[in-house]
Amino acid sequence: MKNADMILDQVDVVKLDISIWTSSKKLRAEDLVLADGSRLPPEDLASLGTKKTINPDKLKEFNRIKKEAERICLESGTRFIGGFANPRTEISRITQELDALSKKFYQERDLFLASYTADTEEWIRCHAEFGDAIRRAIEPVGTVAAKLRFDYVVFRVSKPEQEESLERRALTMSEQLFREISQDANQIIDRSFVGKDSVTARALNGFRRIRDKLDSLGFLDHRCMPVVDEIDSVLDLLPKSGPYNGVVFHSLFRLGLLLSDPEKIKRHGSGLLQPDTVIDSDIELEDDLDDQIIPDADSTLADEDIVQQPVLEIITDTEDNDLGEQPEVQIESEVDDLPGFDAFLAKYDSSKEDTITQEPLEAAEPFVPSDALLGLVENVLGSLVDDVQVTAKAVTQVADVTPVESSSEDDREDIDDDDLVESEETAESTDFWF
Repeated sequence: MKNADMILDQVDVVKLDISIWTSSKKLRAEDLVLADGSRLPPEDLASLGTKKTINPDKLKEFNRIKKEAERICLESGTRFIGGFANPRTEISRITQELDALSKKFYQERDLFLASYTADTEEWIRCHAEFGDAIRRAIEPVGTVAAKLRFDYVVFRVSKPEQEESLERRALTMSEQLFREISQDANQIIDRSFVGKDSVTARALNGFRRIRDKLDSLGFLDHRCMPVVDEIDSVLDLLPKSGPYNGVVFHSLFRLGLLLSDPEKIKRHGSGLLQPDTVIDSDIELEDDLDDQIIPDADSTLADEDIVQQPVLEIITDTEDNDLGEQPEVQIESEVDDLPGFDAFLAKYDSSKEDTITQEPLEAAEPFVPSDALLGLVENVLGSLVDDVQVTAKAVTQVADVTPVESSSEDDREDIDDDDLVESEETAESTDFWF
């Protein structure tokens, strides 16, 4: 944080002295017309308010000039002890603009005073029922002229020794600056962004005024310049002409949201906040979900960083397990598709030829059939031999029969296909047995 003396040495204070006659007068009980039985509340309970002695529209120009003077002082400055603290380099420009504005103010005052009497009479005619109440409150022209005044004063502030109040106010000047910036930004958002999808180049003027103000008062706080750089980076990327919509519109909208909160301005100036994070928490959650990669079902998983599922390994021990015992199932605690492979590679010697040693099989004991099995085999073989002999005898008798002459071609056509198939099967049987 900067020293108060360093801040006060770089600023001058401009104090405006602008007085505008309002034509408001206190309303009196005799000015009211009450119905029968009605009565006014006591003064300690309610106030009767005010009455106007001239049309308020006649004074609008004076109010506009006063606001313009405040805008000139706030363009590069901030409010401070009843005035506007500005860099000393800006004082010359400010005084020139205030002098021109003062001249215009007194021109408008002369015009107003010239028609003052006629304007009051016109106001009475518009409210004839309360004409007497208005006339009783009318002020002379000279009094009104004295109450319409435009002036200013420029002075320099120095901190007296052993005094902390001024130092405290000087060190909080940046807080006032950030509040004014947020007020201006909120006006820009309400006027140019809310309910719209595009903005014109006019909206950019508001951002440029904010930027210039922060730049001129950058010595108040080190957090001002990072915000100035942020505004420059956004405005420099814009097209030369508008209207601005789409991505450009949202970029300007985000900038306005950043500038609309004094705390966000300070946090961004301190490097703790980026403009893209000034969004609703729901939108942040959606962005986090979008950043997650969802693998395609058809993609090949070849990345070594992919975690594999645990592998089931069935370990059997023929020596310890009985015939009906279930094998033990173990789950590997570590992710390894080839257990022991790393140890094997460590001991492997490529110079030696791998050989597979197979133990000789033990000779099987000779099979000795039982007597009952031998008798059963003899009976089956004897029965089979008898059947073969009977069949051979039947075939021999068929071969001895005189063959029948073959029929003509016409007679063949009358033979069914089934008869032909049956004859062929008989011939094949004969060939087989012979």
